[in-house]
Amino acid sequence: MCGILGLLRFDGAPVERPLLEKMAARLAHRGPDGHGFHQDGGLGLGHTRLSIIDVAGGAQPLSNEDGTVWVSFNGEIYNHRDLRRDLEPRHRFRTRSDTEVLVHLYEERGEAMLDALQGMYAFALWDAKEGRLLLARDRLGKKPLFFARSAQQLAFASEIGALLCALPERPGPDPEALNEVLALRYAAGARSGWAGIERLRPGELLTWHRGAVELKRFWLPPAAAPVELAEADALRELRAGLDAAVGKRLESEVPLGLLLSGGLDSTAVLESMSRQMSAPVRTFTVTFTRERESEGAFARAAALHFRSEHQEIPLHEDALSRAVQRVLAGLDEPFADPSFLPTALVCAEAKAWVTVCLTGDGGDELLGGYKRYAEVLRASERRTPAPVAAFYRALLPRLPAGRLKAWKLRRALTAAVSTPEERYVARLVSAEAALREELLGPRAEGVDVLAPERDLLAGLSGPGPLQGRMLALDQREYLPGLILTKADRASMQSGLELRSPLLDTELVEWAARLSERHRSKKRLLRRALEGRVPPLLLERGKRGFGTPLGRWFRQDLAPLVDELLLGSELARDGWLDGQGIARVVRSHRARARNYGEVLWTLLALETWYRTWVRASAPSPAYSG
Repeated sequence: MCGILGLLRFDGAPVERPLLEKMAARLAHRGPDGHGFHQDGGLGLGHTRLSIIDVAGGAQPLSNEDGTVWVSFNGEIYNHRDLRRDLEPRHRFRTRSDTEVLVHLYEERGEAMLDALQGMYAFALWDAKEGRLLLARDRLGKKPLFFARSAQQLAFASEIGALLCALPERPGPDPEALNEVLALRYAAGARSGWAGIERLRPGELLTWHRGAVELKRFWLPPAAAPVELAEADALRELRAGLDAAVGKRLESEVPLGLLLSGGLDSTAVLESMSRQMSAPVRTFTVTFTRERESEGAFARAAALHFRSEHQEIPLHEDALSRAVQRVLAGLDEPFADPSFLPTALVCAEAKAWVTVCLTGDGGDELLGGYKRYAEVLRASERRTPAPVAAFYRALLPRLPAGRLKAWKLRRALTAAVSTPEERYVARLVSAEAALREELLGPRAEGVDVLAPERDLLAGLSGPGPLQGRMLALDQREYLPGLILTKADRASMQSGLELRSPLLDTELVEWAARLSERHRSKKRLLRRALEGRVPPLLLERGKRGFGTPLGRWFRQDLAPLVDELLLGSELARDGWLDGQGIARVVRSHRARARNYGEVLWTLLALETWYRTWVRASAPSPAYSG
């Protein structure tokens, strides 16, 4: 895994080497093994390298035979050997790296090269003959790429911290994105959280040619299109597909392991790895102080069953405040998934032993693992009679605010009068619209507060069964916005590469053809693992790398709340409302309502704002 960066000046003025080096320094954590640059008139490319394949010979930026096509690449192309075999009769390869496949594939296919790539990636490719720049991001959005364009230039980088070096002045927050982060815990779509900085979306290609910028999607997660498939055939195809996906991701010239949550998905990956690897798998998991809040026992059972070399990383609550500040300070975009903390900690420890880890990410979005799918489907079968619904609607405005019982009643009544689609969107929202109205400050005046819900509802509309539409929406929005952003940022803070076999494109497209029964509650995956994993792990419910936020914010993180939130600089500068923040803190401490997730979001926003927006350089706590 690596970091990529670059700058294209439209007037052809040379890009200074010190500027590229400054940008690369901000990406050193993504690529600690080396760096390289290429300059061609108004184009400057840079790269920081994490060596995994062709450790000795895969330095970047890398070119074709005559130096007319250059690429800076972040990721892994899992079918690079097949592509190379096809290209070798017509091209001279100088390295064994997957990167070199890109320049020769582009020479033959142009933009259509993207149709042939299987893997996770973000890359910048410069065609010197045509004066054309391509920026591309993989189909599901595993690897990030940001850009900022003006009348004078186009700058791009794997992370915003590097991109800021190339901008004439530091931008401020995007108020629409602040609303999205409060609602969803991430900035959605092309938003980055920063005004004027855009995110290349999953499966998207940006081209610059002769002054014109064009953006287009070359792939979207497939809509559900169920076909009749006997269970025996479905089980056989799932096992074969998972084994193939895991096998592709075992190629590495450096040590490799697995992040083991103790859940079904990572256990399924461990089972496949154990059969395909000659040496014991090295596994890692986070444990909490209180056993009932921890994944430790389940991960331990899986590790014992498969005889992995298992390591538990305890999250010590006496050092919780320092860990939270250190981890959040590394986020140069507003991002508020609470499981980012344990994921970052387990990645940091794993990096001391391995350079690559596989994960179980994606199983829930492919095979219906989240409880919200089943709950919404059950509720959709029950319709509230019209007279009762009318009574509920009349009662809702009269319920008092700020009290736990009233809030629970309001939530239940709202669900009762909502469509199934509205119910599902409500499950994706962390802070409801009325609360966001309280929390947003005067500089966010004019923001369409309901836009996140409306956009999700629009994405959920259309033909086909509700289950398939929920899964497709999550693959387009929730998966890249929250899950894969967490995986990339948490791992790359420590220079660790994560690979997700369950998000192999062929598996994603195969799963879209499964019936609703096969995609319900990961039933098919459970059946596929029967007799292969301990029954304890098949019977347990879903948890993942969770966090006991409610308790933490009343105890260990209370001083941090006092310091950062009750003295909020975002509120002082008018982006948030100080009184709204104080009310949330008081209500949480009085146990009127558990605002743990909202407080984590506010803490993440505040840390980002202080560290990156108001500061001229990253905090010393940030390793990058």
